[in-house]
Amino acid sequence: MVSFPNHRRCLENIAITHPTPIVRNTCRHSLLPMLEKTAASLEPCGFQRAVPGATQSFRTSRQLRTAFWQHGAADLELTTAWQALMHGTSDLVNPPSEENKDSVLSASTFLLDFLYPSGALNLMRRFTPIAPTRGRSNGFRYGQQFVKLAPRLYTSSLPRQQDHRAKTESIAEQESRNTDTDTDTVASGRGHTYAEHDKIAEGTRSSGLFGYTDHGADAQSHAVSAQPDSTVDDFDPTSVNDDNAKTLKDLLDTGDPDDADSIWHHYKILDGPLQSAYTGRVLLFLSKSGRLSDSWKISELFHKVPLSLWTQDIFVAGVAAEINLQNADEALEIFVTGLKHQDLDNISLVDALDLLLSSALRSPDSQLLKDVWKHYPDMIARWDFDGITSQLKLVASVPNLASKALKFQSFGRQVLLESGNTGLGQEALDALQKILVRRGLVSCDKDQVIPLLKVTNDTLAFEEFLYRVASNGKAMLGPEVYQIYRDLPGSLPSHPVLHEMFKLFNRFDFTMSAKYAGLELLWGDWHKFHTAPSRRAYQKYLSFYASRGETQRVYDMWTKYVELYRDDPDHNILQGDDTFAHLLQVHAVRGEADEVQRIFNTISEKFGMEPTAYHWNILLNAYVKAGDYDGAIATFEDVAAVGKADKYSYGTMMHMAGNRGDLGFTIDLYRRAVSSGVRINDAILNSLVDAYCQNDYLRAAEDVCARAVKKGIVSTRMWNMLIHHYALRRDLAAMNKVLESMGEHNISYNQFTYQSLLMGLSLCRQSQHALSLLTSALKENTFHVTANHFHIVMGALLRTGEPAVVRRLHKLMKDYGFSDTSESMFRLSQALTQWNRLPQAQRARFTSEEWSSEALHSFSDIYGLNDTEKLKQLSLNRHEHSRPGKLLAKKVENTHFSSMVFMFSQMKDFFGAQQLIDLYRHVFQGQQDSDATLPIAMLTSIMLMDFQEGRYNHVKATWYVLLNSVKKEARSVDSGPKAPKISPKYRYILSSGLEVMQQMLFTLEDAAAMRRLIREVRFEGFEVDSKNWNYYIQSLARLKQYKAAFMACERMLMPNWTGWFVVRAKESVKNNLPLDQRRKGRSRRHLRPTATTLYLLAQSYMELGQLRLWSAEAAATAQEIELECAQVVRAIKSMVRVYSDLEVEIFDKEDHVDVDSVNDQDYQTGPRGEEAVS
Repeated sequence: MVSFPNHRRCLENIAITHPTPIVRNTCRHSLLPMLEKTAASLEPCGFQRAVPGATQSFRTSRQLRTAFWQHGAADLELTTAWQALMHGTSDLVNPPSEENKDSVLSASTFLLDFLYPSGALNLMRRFTPIAPTRGRSNGFRYGQQFVKLAPRLYTSSLPRQQDHRAKTESIAEQESRNTDTDTDTVASGRGHTYAEHDKIAEGTRSSGLFGYTDHGADAQSHAVSAQPDSTVDDFDPTSVNDDNAKTLKDLLDTGDPDDADSIWHHYKILDGPLQSAYTGRVLLFLSKSGRLSDSWKISELFHKVPLSLWTQDIFVAGVAAEINLQNADEALEIFVTGLKHQDLDNISLVDALDLLLSSALRSPDSQLLKDVWKHYPDMIARWDFDGITSQLKLVASVPNLASKALKFQSFGRQVLLESGNTGLGQEALDALQKILVRRGLVSCDKDQVIPLLKVTNDTLAFEEFLYRVASNGKAMLGPEVYQIYRDLPGSLPSHPVLHEMFKLFNRFDFTMSAKYAGLELLWGDWHKFHTAPSRRAYQKYLSFYASRGETQRVYDMWTKYVELYRDDPDHNILQGDDTFAHLLQVHAVRGEADEVQRIFNTISEKFGMEPTAYHWNILLNAYVKAGDYDGAIATFEDVAAVGKADKYSYGTMMHMAGNRGDLGFTIDLYRRAVSSGVRINDAILNSLVDAYCQNDYLRAAEDVCARAVKKGIVSTRMWNMLIHHYALRRDLAAMNKVLESMGEHNISYNQFTYQSLLMGLSLCRQSQHALSLLTSALKENTFHVTANHFHIVMGALLRTGEPAVVRRLHKLMKDYGFSDTSESMFRLSQALTQWNRLPQAQRARFTSEEWSSEALHSFSDIYGLNDTEKLKQLSLNRHEHSRPGKLLAKKVENTHFSSMVFMFSQMKDFFGAQQLIDLYRHVFQGQQDSDATLPIAMLTSIMLMDFQEGRYNHVKATWYVLLNSVKKEARSVDSGPKAPKISPKYRYILSSGLEVMQQMLFTLEDAAAMRRLIREVRFEGFEVDSKNWNYYIQSLARLKQYKAAFMACERMLMPNWTGWFVVRAKESVKNNLPLDQRRKGRSRRHLRPTATTLYLLAQSYMELGQLRLWSAEAAATAQEIELECAQVVRAIKSMVRVYSDLEVEIFDKEDHVDVDSVNDQDYQTGPRGEEAVS
């Protein structure tokens, strides 16, 4: 025999296997009869007729988990109220027929209600409306009384005592329903106004949160979870009611949005007085839940609150609920009532208006907008629309609001005027038009901005747009909109707008000329519209000009600022941190550390002020900008001694130390920062990464980046630094791995990331790939392209000898709106020096002398050297060059002049080169400092010119000036037995000068001097690059210094030798070395022997073989070479002749070519390099 619990378990399985509602509109009629019969057979009476009664209680039968009841069985029966919630009130306009009204299930009030737990069933019963009287409309009405249906008379483990009580309660409720339905409906219906409802409620309310009691709630029964052994006599409704009230209070105090259903459940089972006490709190809680399904609950609660007890939040919640229920007329009625209620403030009324207007503007017709705006006189009596427009946030979110605002001018006005509303005058329509324009500007497209503004020429619309122009993605429209605004009659740009426009010109990527023009316009408008600029405006302009080193402009403006605001009673400008900061900053940017130190001392000596940490940091930065390492270290120690070293102090000092590669000092600064409690930021860690990379510890640098991400320091700049150093090493594979790591750690790329990528491609001579990346970015906007990206690609094209493409790329740069810069003009000048690689048609235009003259003229235009006035101005603003650090300083003018002097020296145009040197001295050093040391690259070019002209004494003199100066300025501060003498960044800085010196000594055939030169350079801590080692070894071989040549090659170059190309081919191994390895081989820091070096050593080895027969000394030398230089000897013996031009040049001619035939081709892929040696 099957017991009742087994039937229940069977239905559980059905429900579990159907987690979604099992009845849909298409199959409802076919399934309902079957389900009705099933439900009827499972009722206690029907079930007992079919199955003999059990002899024992089933109280221990399994109860279903709460989660089971969420399977969607509520969809089996959709009452009118539920349909209203699911499909909106619009479905209730046409009520169902009378036949459908009376069709009820014979099995139960709710279909399969035994599947529901007691709490859920009681909740659903309360929200099922009373069956209407026949003939009355069955439409869903607000204020209709929600009551319970008959309680469930059975459960899987219902005690008999509770079953008896439930039956009694059901009978009482049915009687109550039959007698009170109409009365309750009328009393709480919408036939009364809110004022009348308030009067009715006055006579019936008792104490509570709102001071009244809802007697309609007394008819509701309470779901009581009785114990199995309890009896009717043991049941105490008062204690249960108090328990529910306490639970409800706890849930409301917790404020967890997930408790919304539980709060509603506990609220509904309270009796009348307690319900009234919690009505307001429950309403506000549900209004903050954010669930649309709670709207009808809020509406029900709101209409219980009398008008006199409306609060701001309750009022807004009531309007929002009606809007969500698509009952706009009811929402408008509440709003109009609120307008007349003096206790409501304007903020809540504007929020309600925002809800109504947004709903009206989303509606396909204009009726609601007409109904709302006819109350304009009442609204204007409460507030000024100009002051509340920005609060209409929902209106701003209406789709296509800008288009509606534009159409309103021609179409919308006419529609509203035709409505016949007496309240809609021109003033009301103008106010609505302004609201639509102002709110439409928030989300409109760029091409709609100016047409919208011109619809009303509303100054406040201009103000609101310009105030947010820098943050709304329409920054490039700012200058044009501001120009229109300032020209409007009666316009008066406010202080905030002028400040925002300054921010716009200062921060965004405008050309320098447009930036200066815009700022000058704003400065004039400060005087035009406000008599004098504000104190904040002065500070912004002083900061801008100081950051660009415009000394005269800063001093003039600073003097006026102090005179104007010296006597300001609210702010003592002389005590401000930023008053003297601008004077310090303008000199710090120019690297004039002495002048910064003088002003810094004046602050305390003349004005009696103690320098702040801000002043100290500017002074420290001045020494860093000037390249004065010792001065920067001394200043930092002074800052630390007075206890004002902060993260900026440590970051600035670590930046200089890390950039030089002084790893020990950088780590020591990091530890001091940590011990001092300084918060570590990305700038400090970036300096650590730089220091590790300068010392070739790139794995450690990667580890710093990865650990920073784990600690929450997510910064692109550290990863960019890593990519930059891999680019310098021509390691594209490692660069790609870093990019992948950035993706894994969600580190976004920026313009500097792509800048490093382009530099890597440039150094690897992948100019076409770099050009392709740049052009695709311009077309597809994959990254923000700047002028620097163009400059890098131009450099790549010059490196590969493509001057014609450089000229075309410069034209493309201008086509995309980039203005000419000194760097781009310099690249064009460099392209002109490669005139012999231009196409034949272009090359034939001038002679070589004319091309050189054209290049010099083009370069002179960059600095205005042909302009007397500009030349005079440059002379007045010259930088001081006799301070420490100037020799190593990387300034634009240093690079440009040095490069041009070097190119003219290579072309043997010594007159043009000397002209440039004299101009540089005159413009950037001045007559009184004519003996100042020139930049390193320029000194090297001077050495080259003197060597080519045979002035060897001048070459030696310049060399020792260069060596002694660099030795002093490049000194490392790291200490320890293995600490380098020279900062790692400057290890190879003498390479170009050393090359000229070796050429001179070889010409003099002074092998001993060459060996002393190399020893001296290395002893001082400098390194010799691959090109200089190969030149040195070749020179020694030619000068018959066999042993020294072989020993140097064995120790310095052979460890990185990869074998002969032809031998690898014969041994059936991979002929071509990996591309990454070949790219690294082109770097001058990658030590390897070139084919020329090995060929010359092979020739020397053959000469020794001939001499050893006649000379014991030669035999001994050959024997030592074979014993100590095994790799070189093995390379010589394994060499296979391929009869290239290089082999013929060395082996098959009696008169060998000069050693200066060695050039950069030995470091490139080609017939002279890879065909013989890799």
